[in-house]
Amino acid sequence: MKAETPFEPIDTPDIHFLRRIEVLKKHPEVKQLMGYDPWAAVLTFFIVAGQISFAWSVSVWFPSFGAYWWQIILLSYVVGGTMNHWSAMAVHEMAHNLMLKTPAQNKALAIFANIPVLVPGAIAFRTHHMKHHSHLGIEQVDNDFPSHWEVKMVGKSGIRKFIWLFFYIFFLFLVRGFDTKPTRWEWANIITLIITDVLIFVFLGKIAIIYLFLSTLWGFSLHPAAGHFIHEHFIFEEGQETNSYYGWLNWVCFNVGYHNEHHDIMNIPGRFLPKYYRITKEFYQHLDSTHSWTRMFYDFITKPNLGADKRYVRTEQIRKQGIKMAEAMKRDKELA
Repeated sequence: MKAETPFEPIDTPDIHFLRRIEVLKKHPEVKQLMGYDPWAAVLTFFIVAGQISFAWSVSVWFPSFGAYWWQIILLSYVVGGTMNHWSAMAVHEMAHNLMLKTPAQNKALAIFANIPVLVPGAIAFRTHHMKHHSHLGIEQVDNDFPSHWEVKMVGKSGIRKFIWLFFYIFFLFLVRGFDTKPTRWEWANIITLIITDVLIFVFLGKIAIIYLFLSTLWGFSLHPAAGHFIHEHFIFEEGQETNSYYGWLNWVCFNVGYHNEHHDIMNIPGRFLPKYYRITKEFYQHLDSTHSWTRMFYDFITKPNLGADKRYVRTEQIRKQGIKMAEAMKRDKELA
């Protein structure tokens, strides 16, 4: 495999399949945390409404980009980047149907959450993200992998890693294999975003569009809240495929930092992941983690051993072995 991929081959199955069985065996009470969280749907409405309202305010305060460019850029980074990233994390929650009762309701709300981002990706993300969970570490299926072209371009250079992270959204949307035939829901997402983009431009003005565009650029770039894009599955500790973050930025991204926990039990809404962690702490406290995505960015850029190639990759055969092991563990649990 090493000759065919720039990533590091691993001969162990997805630990999340196996740990899920162990967690549920020892702590069956965590099942009470599973389900959906309508309060997160309410919060999503206020996130979108707040960001659109702020875009309008920016267009009123600063009617010319040329005269107020640094104020607009600063606000788009500090406020806009945080809000648009938060909207994107709402989309992530709804990809798992964690906000409303039915998949259709979650899809519709995800399209709404997609509005301030300007780029129609909510439904396409939903499709690819499920494969990321079911086929973690499988190239060409797990859409979270950098392309081989990205790996070769970035190398170990700190400057190139910085540029790669700065323009990360373009690689995420244009290079990672989202070019599949759109479904009806994806067409609904695309058409809705075209309409809302035009409405924002017509009624709020070009400054509002510029502000939202910059907010999206920052929100998927070198923004502290966006650190999880790199931290979640790059190898910061040898032998560990998934990493968690326990800092305060979890408050503005639906606790996506609890990432080992999320992969283990995917149907627990983000609001309840800290409680899940407290109940099951013995499974996670020994794992490498961070309290600063900003420091993680610094380490990733400056350390020569870290690069776009620092990911584990496994074969489909190993993935299936892990599923069989989990099924056997589940049967043993039921017979016990």
